[in-house]
Amino acid sequence: MKILAIGDLHGNISAKLRNRISKEYFDFITGIGDYAGIDDWYPWINYLFKLKDRTKWISAQKFLGKKKFKRLIKKDFEAGKEALLFLNNLGKPGFFVFGNGDDEWYNYPFSKKILQAKKSRLNFLKRIRGIKQMTYGVKNYKGISFLGFGGYMDATANESHRDKEWQKRVNKRHNKAKKKMKSLVKKLSKKSIFILHYPPKGIFDKILDKKNPFYGGSTGIDFFRKAIIQKKPFLVLCGHMHEYQGKKKLGGSLVINPGEGSKGEFAIIDIDEIKGKIKKIRFLK
Repeated sequence: MKILAIGDLHGNISAKLRNRISKEYFDFITGIGDYAGIDDWYPWINYLFKLKDRTKWISAQKFLGKKKFKRLIKKDFEAGKEALLFLNNLGKPGFFVFGNGDDEWYNYPFSKKILQAKKSRLNFLKRIRGIKQMTYGVKNYKGISFLGFGGYMDATANESHRDKEWQKRVNKRHNKAKKKMKSLVKKLSKKSIFILHYPPKGIFDKILDKKNPFYGGSTGIDFFRKAIIQKKPFLVLCGHMHEYQGKKKLGGSLVINPGEGSKGEFAIIDIDEIKGKIKKIRFLK
């Protein structure tokens, strides 16, 4: 079985990407997250990244202005729709998770106060029938258990910016997420593939952009790493970090970042689904 692994599209389905994928043969699609999350949000995000005094925090609406904010919400929604329709219309079955850039597309289960799905997004998802959403779940296909864990995560990179109350909320969310991962791992069969948005701790997780105020920090998730070492999935797919495309070993598992889809990057992974082994990997850009 040949798997198309792709993520971090951010609504940018270039002619280059369409052309390259149209020339590839694959049987199954895996989406790593961030179908929305357009570049227009970056001025506000960069402001927050540099913010050390939380009393100066302001919402995107206040930072951008009501008119621009409303326009970008609509633009971001359309970008996410285009990316998901593109994958769905490739005509192959598959599984996908949402990423941290896919606000209001999924219900974040670790805090009711943030990131809840909008009805317009949920209604649109009913049209996506070829590929199945599994942001926090386990699904089986051809004798393989697929574990999906996407959505927003609290990275350790910006710990120095957090006050005690903020860190307390982060710890609470982290502990709930850790318990969720443990419950999902228990459902897995012998042969498994992990579809993650964030990378595991120590693999494709270091921030290399020197302009980023968290340069050198990690976006990797520690309990992802522990679950991988414990369960030994033969394949782990992750994204989030645009500066990487490649493969690395973690214990008995192969971890692959297929690259930044918005730049035309993806991977084709040929697996033996009977034996639960990887036969060949091709990275395209």
